[in-house]
Amino acid sequence: MTGGYGLRLFAGFAGIVLVMVIVSAVVFFSLFGGYRDDIDRSELRTAGNALSVEIIRILRRAAEYDREQLITLIREQAEHAGLIVILTDGEGRVIQGFEPARGLKDEHIGIGYAGIAQKGDASGWHDMKLHLADEWRPSLVRVLIPPNASGRGDSGVLMAVTFGSERSFGSLDELIGRLIVSGLAGLAAAVVIAMVLSRQLMRPLEALTGVVRRFGPDRYDMRAAETGPTQVRELASAFNAMADRVSDNERAMRGFIADISHELRTPLTSIRGFVEALRDGTVSDPERQTSSLEVVHEETQRMLRMIEQLLDLSRLEAGETRLQRSSIDLQELFGYVDAMFRSRAEERGVELNLHIEQDAPAVEGDYDRLVQVLNNLLDNALRHTSEGSVSISARSAENGLQIAVVDTGEGIAAADLDRLFDRFWQPESRTGPGAGLGLAISREIVRAHGGRIAADSEVGGGTTITIWLPAT
Repeated sequence: MTGGYGLRLFAGFAGIVLVMVIVSAVVFFSLFGGYRDDIDRSELRTAGNALSVEIIRILRRAAEYDREQLITLIREQAEHAGLIVILTDGEGRVIQGFEPARGLKDEHIGIGYAGIAQKGDASGWHDMKLHLADEWRPSLVRVLIPPNASGRGDSGVLMAVTFGSERSFGSLDELIGRLIVSGLAGLAAAVVIAMVLSRQLMRPLEALTGVVRRFGPDRYDMRAAETGPTQVRELASAFNAMADRVSDNERAMRGFIADISHELRTPLTSIRGFVEALRDGTVSDPERQTSSLEVVHEETQRMLRMIEQLLDLSRLEAGETRLQRSSIDLQELFGYVDAMFRSRAEERGVELNLHIEQDAPAVEGDYDRLVQVLNNLLDNALRHTSEGSVSISARSAENGLQIAVVDTGEGIAAADLDRLFDRFWQPESRTGPGAGLGLAISREIVRAHGGRIAADSEVGGGTTITIWLPAT
């Protein structure tokens, strides 16, 4: 596996599996240990109950019971069940037992009737610790014949039972080896699975890394394969989307540079020609000199307007222009536009119509910027309408305000409508002094207001520009 990230990924997978195995083992041993303790206690109770019935029968049969018979019974039953059985008097002194308890007679092993009585029910089994063969062993203890409180305190017999040395109480020794083997086998399988999973994840990541490294100038066509796990596919898809945007921006930037170079070349060439003519004396007549200087001045002004429009458009596209929002009075807005274009429309013999429907909702926006949009739209409409009419209307639509500018001019081909709002673009059939920036600026202003702008046109049938703005 190549790469530090792949190694860390593999180590992470293996570490997670190892931690899970350890935690599972700890929990298993904890739970199973308690479960085994319960089983062992149940087995001790079962064997102890069977044995205690016989012992009680012998002890109660006569005042002087047959100790040899009792010892034989205890030994046989205990060996059969694999138990250590110890009988003590009420004070905890050993009466008799069998190996390995033999030799404890008359010794005190730390249990007594008083301690049992303090635990509550003296007739049941109680957990105790017996010190046998230099170790403390978990045991069960019960009273076989409760002593007579009035005068037979020494006649109480206690019986303690525990497992023999061949079996430890609550032991997991027989399972530890198998559990270790199974755990190691599971860990080995987990390591193999971790290697496979990490490799499957790393392969598409390595491919994506290679594409990202090669992506750049002259390689903007590089795209990543959307394969692998879901997250990797999403990452590759996000990279491809980013690459598409970068490619589009690169093409747009190159187109922008080509367009602005083309637009500036014409006025600069004109200015250069007139300046050279004035400098070398080709134009010597005062009237022609004045005319030449006037042309130079107009071309300079046109370049300044173009540069200002470009700066304005760049600020709008970058979101750096803040709108001065206020409630828009449609009557005032349309009245201002009417005053600006009424005389020009009459000079061209074009009828200018303005109409505001009663259901037109109120909107908030930048008054000056909206005036700029309508100026651009009406200027284009009048410039390309030689006869007929230009109308501007406002009405309610889609929970907002719709403003439509409709002309009966020359129209635009359907194939050109998608590029109508691009900077520096103009239909080949149209000519004029504009640089093709007005509609691009208008689109950005409308977008800044949270609205949208669209165009519909037919060659010879006029053009309709529709603006939608959200209502307040």
